[in-house]
Amino acid sequence: MKKKILIDLDVVTVGKWDEGKYGDIARNLMKRVENKEFELVTPSYLLEHLIKWHNTPLKEKIETFYLKESTKFLSNEDVDLKIEEIGIDDKALLTELKNHGVKEEDAFIVMVTSIFELDYLITFNRIHLKNKKEAINEVLNKNGLKTIKIAGPEEA
Repeated sequence: MKKKILIDLDVVTVGKWDEGKYGDIARNLMKRVENKEFELVTPSYLLEHLIKWHNTPLKEKIETFYLKESTKFLSNEDVDLKIEEIGIDDKALLTELKNHGVKEEDAFIVMVTSIFELDYLITFNRIHLKNKKEAINEVLNKNGLKTIKIAGPEEA
């Protein structure tokens, strides 16, 4: 069975922009996704986040990757229905994650990874995600949710 993953925007951005070591690491994961080694689950929230970006060529490359390679897109309605189905207070959960130093947009993808029981949240983000794995999983567990694995693209 293929692992279901959510790839944070930072990984695809680095893969499409950075010519160095980190770009190579990101591109290696992206190639594995293109080769269908994983099921890529993408909340529409990630693509909505791109709307604010001013670098149109980079934005289009990132958007194209997600549109072409995602196995499943989750609309905001899909997320809302899942939240309702499992009966969690998403606002309180997101606030609690933010209180532990997780940025708002990162808290959302943490919640999505948990409620849709994805195998990994893939990110380069050490400050707000990887270094806060324990606190994040404590909050998820406290709220009756599945803990998640947060990994770098080289760890997938």
